Amino acid sequence: MKKNRHSRTAVIVAVVRALHTAFERPVVFDDPYAGDLAGSLWRIAAKSRICYWIGTKIIYSGMDPIRRQIIARARYAEDKLEAAISSGMSQYVIIGAGLDAFGLRRKDLTGILSVFELDHPASQQVKKKRLGQLRFVLPEKHEFVAIDFEKEGLCEALARSSYNPQHPAFFSWLGTVHYLTPAAVLNTLNAIAACAYPGSELVLDYAGAKGLAAAGDEKMVKKLKRFTDRRGEPILSMFEPDQFRQMISQAGFNLIENLSPEEQTIRYFTLPDGTNPPMPGSYFAHLRLSG
Repeated sequence: MKKNRHSRTAVIVAVVRALHTAFERPVVFDDPYAGDLAGSLWRIAAKSRICYWIGTKIIYSGMDPIRRQIIARARYAEDKLEAAISSGMSQYVIIGAGLDAFGLRRKDLTGILSVFELDHPASQQVKKKRLGQLRFVLPEKHEFVAIDFEKEGLCEALARSSYNPQHPAFFSWLGTVHYLTPAAVLNTLNAIAACAYPGSELVLDYAGAKGLAAAGDEKMVKKLKRFTDRRGEPILSMFEPDQFRQMISQAGFNLIENLSPEEQTIRYFTLPDGTNPPMPGSYFAHLRLSG
């Protein structure tokens, strides 16, 4: 993301969530606040079936698998979060929260959790402004933690909040790894491990290496790279499975699950006729910090 500018990708993600909730069935991830947070123009567009058709069938034709990935990764993270809560976890750290409306959407969980949204100050400023304009009120235990990842460490930022490093926490880190160099990804994993209590969990998504993707997936990845390049947020990392496992182990994490594109489709997008729409070459990883 460019200096002092909020993330355009975060807006796109919010619009995808809004359109999915309004027009796609079955609803895999329900986010009725996404269109509002994306901005006034998008709030109107997200309620228009004509805009949905033009956007998905003409302007962004052929990018359905990428939109499904955005929806599926959000659902996956919150499925794992719910399981962690059932085991007694009570802290949730959202890294690169963007325009996510967790505090508004999940009233069933906000009374249990202390939630910490970490993001760039410019992005948080826009989000807070929109929340105020819409008169949306977040729960008392919901904190914004501003961080410029290029200048400050994760632990330093969390130290300014009520986050308790002596208790396990659940971390989500979605839609970000793709835009970091492999070295920066490892640095962030190390940073999470440094301020997380043993037993803490992390969910992230990452791109599989080109050589492992099916022909259709590779074409989709190229299309996604062109799309993000034009918006100033290029894809910088793709990992081989062994390379990824070695990296997370080096940071002190154990791999609980590494959900492939095929497995994501079966879990979340099996249609009534039994068919499975394709997903791009992106994996969902569920990690636990070793003791």
